[in-house]
Amino acid sequence: MIDTILFDLDGVLVEAKLIHYEALNRALAEIDPIYVISWNDHLGIYDGLKTSQKLELLTKNVGLDPSLYKRIWQRKQEITLQLVSNLPYDTSLVALFQRLKDEGYTIGCCSNSIRRSVLTMLSKIGIIEYMDIVLSNEDVRNSKPHPEIYWHAMSLLGKSPDQVLIVEDSPPGLLAASFTTSEILRVESPKDLTYSTLMDKLQHTHTPHFPRWE
Repeated sequence: MIDTILFDLDGVLVEAKLIHYEALNRALAEIDPIYVISWNDHLGIYDGLKTSQKLELLTKNVGLDPSLYKRIWQRKQEITLQLVSNLPYDTSLVALFQRLKDEGYTIGCCSNSIRRSVLTMLSKIGIIEYMDIVLSNEDVRNSKPHPEIYWHAMSLLGKSPDQVLIVEDSPPGLLAASFTTSEILRVESPKDLTYSTLMDKLQHTHTPHFPRWE
């Protein structure tokens, strides 16, 4: 029986894709506009990856000098924190999480973002107090699409995959979730995340069978 829900952050709880997209592109533009990522490339190639993975792809695809990684990464985090400081309190999401906690669900957030960004966003939108566990890419060796972050969350919570529903949106996140063998709810944006959507999924759960991560 599912009694635990693990949520991705960007694109699931917060409409943060534009924030990360804009922050990285501002940092890249300060180096050279040639490295700026188009929206189509973001959706088709870079979406859901952590910043270091995006920079490695930019080296492969457009010749970004690896010696610039640290400078770009630090600048991107500075800009991201500036942008997330303007996130509004989300009354609908707070009501949803209050209801889930009242019904006894264990709740967690597992994000490919750095811990400071994750905690800032959860605090700004008003739901950090409902979290039983919060994991960032700094808490694991392998970020999504590797399933380590979800395995780690389940281990810390003392849960088995058949007790967990994972809510994801991006291809890397969905792939990570699939390798856990837990039930998965895919959403396109935070607007899709409602009590009825969650309950409908929970009422139609089945035992999925996916290949093991090698």
